[in-house]
Amino acid sequence: MAKAMPLAEFEGQVMSLEELKAVDIFEDVKPDAIEKYPGTVRKRLFRAGDVICQQGEGGTTAFYIVEGTCRIFIRRPDEMAGKGRGLVARIGRALGQQKLPSTRKHKAEAVVPIDASVDLTYGRLATTLEAGNVFGEMSCLNLAPRSATVVAETDCILLEILRNMYEVLQRSKTFKGRMDAIYRERVLDNHLKNVWLFDGLPQGVIDDLKRVGELLSYEAGKQIFAEGDAADGMYLIRRGQVRVSKKFPGGERNLAYLTRGDCVGEIALLHDTPRSATCTAADHPILGDPGRKRRPAQVELVKIRTEDFKRVIAEYPEVRSRLEILAERRLLEQAEARVLITPTVYSREVEDLGLIQGQNLMLINLEKCTRCDQCAQACMKAHDDGISRLIREGPRLDKYLVPASCRMCLDPVCMIGCPVGSIRKAKDLNIVIEDWCVGCGVCSKQCPYNSIQMHTLEEFGRHVSEEARRVAETGEVVEVTDRAVVCDQCSGLPQGPACVYACPHDAAMRVNAVEFLSGYLTSPGATTLPSFVRAPVEAQPVDEGT
Repeated sequence: MAKAMPLAEFEGQVMSLEELKAVDIFEDVKPDAIEKYPGTVRKRLFRAGDVICQQGEGGTTAFYIVEGTCRIFIRRPDEMAGKGRGLVARIGRALGQQKLPSTRKHKAEAVVPIDASVDLTYGRLATTLEAGNVFGEMSCLNLAPRSATVVAETDCILLEILRNMYEVLQRSKTFKGRMDAIYRERVLDNHLKNVWLFDGLPQGVIDDLKRVGELLSYEAGKQIFAEGDAADGMYLIRRGQVRVSKKFPGGERNLAYLTRGDCVGEIALLHDTPRSATCTAADHPILGDPGRKRRPAQVELVKIRTEDFKRVIAEYPEVRSRLEILAERRLLEQAEARVLITPTVYSREVEDLGLIQGQNLMLINLEKCTRCDQCAQACMKAHDDGISRLIREGPRLDKYLVPASCRMCLDPVCMIGCPVGSIRKAKDLNIVIEDWCVGCGVCSKQCPYNSIQMHTLEEFGRHVSEEARRVAETGEVVEVTDRAVVCDQCSGLPQGPACVYACPHDAAMRVNAVEFLSGYLTSPGATTLPSFVRAPVEAQPVDEGT
């Protein structure tokens, strides 16, 4: 088993000014900038097999590989423990209980973004980092949890860098040029191929797009483009997150948060129309210490101008018709999954409870409920991990309990900050947590309604070896991790949510908050609920990544 290195302390040999200037990436960094932050760069020596950092753990530093190679990988829960099932799951199978898959199927080449100068693919969640590469950048800059495990593949010399010095490095032309070149060579190819618009294009087209792509940086909070602007191309997200929003009567609503590998404005490449939404560079939250001050993070993008794209595909006329078909299909899919936006002012009670966020809100009528527990039991039996997604705790509004279950929010803030992009919004608007979740808990902390729960693999009903227990107790590399779970509205069951289907008293229900509360106000005796000023309006589909 690999040997674990202490991760909580900033260890190693402090690098002097002379030693740093001898490292190529510090060549054009001014001496006074280095001397301003003494002790912020240390040389670390790792033997082959040593663990440098682990997925899901906290981290505040970045690593630059001076010598040697490192293995970087994500371990899925089913790879980290035995595949035995719990008693409830076995009984359910014996009784013919239908199971829901834990995750969706993915193409092997689908990109899994990580905190490194490379990406992984779903079919191969591991790769090798050689000298000259960086990993841990987002942990360093945004206090994000480690997105992957890194182990020394050979004896290695690394520079471990704290944030203030890493920000100095980012202003270095040498360092930035090195990182841009690595991105174009090792990552941009995969990002382009995973854009739906470019899927299946000849490698020659991809190479041309890589060549003409413009690398841009935006400080968090800066607008990339505004709704109504003339479209001048599309943007690929290289690093950071982008918030997509749209104006409606009564105010602006957030539609999505996009991250590394996603794109915005792609349909503008084929249809000369104004921007249908506003895109803004967004920052990761600071967890656990909201009073802590730091500079806004940089969001890095790749811009492909409309004229460059059209010039490139002009050389491949047979591709044009296929792209037109894909664009029409994309618009139809968006129309099917359009979101109800409610541009209205609600009472303080509804706003405080966040009910209006609920596109599919779980309610329990307490006048009908007999506390039989059938809803929670059905939820548990409907999932092959044996874990209920329904917690019958939460606020009350009139005769209804609002339990801690996913609301399918209009503004899914749970998606902000995931270091590996494992939490996504599906086509049917459900929130899905993929099986490369590293158990860091960011999504659970971000959800205001306690709808995302963290569970250990033992709770998932999977066997955990005695060796893993011993290793966990001694502080070495652990083979057990947490996993986030969220209600998926039982989208794989024909009868819909198992909790609602199993309720013998029709007390459990799933409703659209706007439609239900508006309708409830028109019924007799419903005066205790807040009134609405305006009726909801239906949003038009947008092409900015939603």
